Amino acid sequence: MPCMPGAGRTASGFLRKETALKKIVLLMIAMCLALPGLALSAGSVAQAKLGKGIVEREISEETDTYALNETAYLWMRVVDGQGETITVTWSSGGESFEVPLPIGSNSWRTWSSKQLHLAGEWTVTVTDSAGATLHEATLTVQ
Repeated sequence: MPCMPGAGRTASGFLRKETALKKIVLLMIAMCLALPGLALSAGSVAQAKLGKGIVEREISEETDTYALNETAYLWMRVVDGQGETITVTWSSGGESFEVPLPIGSNSWRTWSSKQLHLAGEWTVTVTDSAGATLHEATLTVQ
């Protein structure tokens, strides 16, 4: 059967467009699959201070040394984390205590406290919802 003039070019042009469309669709699928790995952090800790109390939403008696059974406070200013939850983990002697803290705006002051019932070194770690460390501090209980 004879080929009509221009018919091959039309079919060829259609195939090129179909191939290009398939490539775009595959690229979009790959990007969607990669997005969970690109999860945004729950903001960042712009400031963090350890102390013995909170007065007017600020840390008081800033220190990193405490007496046994004293209460420690980790005060923080978190930026760009509105709607997220960060977790403060107090750890010592193989024990860990987690405190979730919701972030209410893009510049948010918050704090966590812990009665220090074990003598020795403590680590206080702040993580985002993906588990990334935003801040870490150490303190000593004598």
